[in-house]
Amino acid sequence: MTTTMTNISASDRDFLDGTAGFMTRYLRNRAYFTTCKEAYEHTERQYAELMGKPRYSSYESFRNNYSKFYRKKRK
Repeated sequence: MTTTMTNISASDRDFLDGTAGFMTRYLRNRAYFTTCKEAYEHTERQYAELMGKPRYSSYESFRNNYSKFYRKKRK
């Protein structure tokens, strides 16, 4: 079940606000998991709880977007 934007916390609004929000949450979650994939899966579950569907179709899709995001950010 999806949630309206008025019913969620500021932290969750930031999380849902595009790629940057997802990547920020992923990096925060990374500190609590042994592998990057576990952190991604947890972040994806959090996103799906709020939006009713996953943000990325697979871990590989996420990794491609993660690489593009940080290459662009470094420029």
